[in-house]
Amino acid sequence: MRTKCNLIVNGRSVTANIGETLLDAALGGAIIIPQDCRSGQCETCRVKVVSGELENHGTSDRDTVLACQATLCGDAEIRFEEMPATHKRAGLIAEITSLSPEVLEVVVALEEPLEYRPGQYIRAKFSGFPAREYSPTCRLDGSSDANELVFHIRRLPDGLISSQFGAAIGLGHRVHIQGPFGQAFLREGTGPLVLISGGTGWAPIWSLARAARAQQRSRDLIVIAGSRDLQNLYMRPALDWLIDDGVRDVIATSEFDAAGSVLPGRPSYYLPLLGFEDTVYVAGPAGLVDGVKRKARSVAARCYADAFVPSSQAPSLVDRVMGVFRSGQRNNANMVFASAAASKA
Repeated sequence: MRTKCNLIVNGRSVTANIGETLLDAALGGAIIIPQDCRSGQCETCRVKVVSGELENHGTSDRDTVLACQATLCGDAEIRFEEMPATHKRAGLIAEITSLSPEVLEVVVALEEPLEYRPGQYIRAKFSGFPAREYSPTCRLDGSSDANELVFHIRRLPDGLISSQFGAAIGLGHRVHIQGPFGQAFLREGTGPLVLISGGTGWAPIWSLARAARAQQRSRDLIVIAGSRDLQNLYMRPALDWLIDDGVRDVIATSEFDAAGSVLPGRPSYYLPLLGFEDTVYVAGPAGLVDGVKRKARSVAARCYADAFVPSSQAPSLVDRVMGVFRSGQRNNANMVFASAAASKA
């Protein structure tokens, strides 16, 4: 019984084992396919199948599969787009700005620029807290700086990290960055681009839209952005920027209190009739992402997705110890302040 096969990855030949995942087979030949979660969730490792015998394990999308899940049944050839290598960077929080009652803009000044493609995401660890994934974006006026990363962060009342901005996490707070990751980045093409977002899913979509206007102006562009209510439709300055730049199809939606030019309901209500030539990018709540993906794939339109799921990760032992340490520091500072105030009195 045959146990070995030949896998060609971006033109390089590798001897692999039958039943081995594409990711592990490539790694065995010293070829690194970009990956992050290894569980089939992030889609960072999606590759194109040129030929061969594979078991896709439910990850097939047109001529692509996820390399962390798909296994070899025989000889095969795959390709993937080269992306910026994953690196680690450090920086400090330079700005924290409220964009709406629920959304903050957090700007991290980097010690060294990090190369990434619009639509990709990074993993950020604010010192003393667990790491979280965020999508770098542009400022709402369309500007950007290679020496900074801009994040849109939804403040959750019980969020382990988001609730701490402006409190335990302030200006000058140390940040460690790793990335980039993700396959939902802007690609070359000629067909229409359909960009759709919900809530802070606007961050990667705005990055994609801004890049498309700079690099692919000849492509038709449809942009749909929504929020639960008007107060949190924070991306309106960016939508106005796109309109001023000549994008004809720009739609803003609100689920509960739409008024004026803002349409009622969810962003997916206004998804155009899709076709094979369309390329769709969607980011936001998992329900929105899943619904758009189903519609796109039902007509064989290419769809790249980034689902935003609130993290329920509990703090680690180290994080809890650091939390106690920070609390002790704040209490000591308060005691010193109170003592100084009493002496002045």
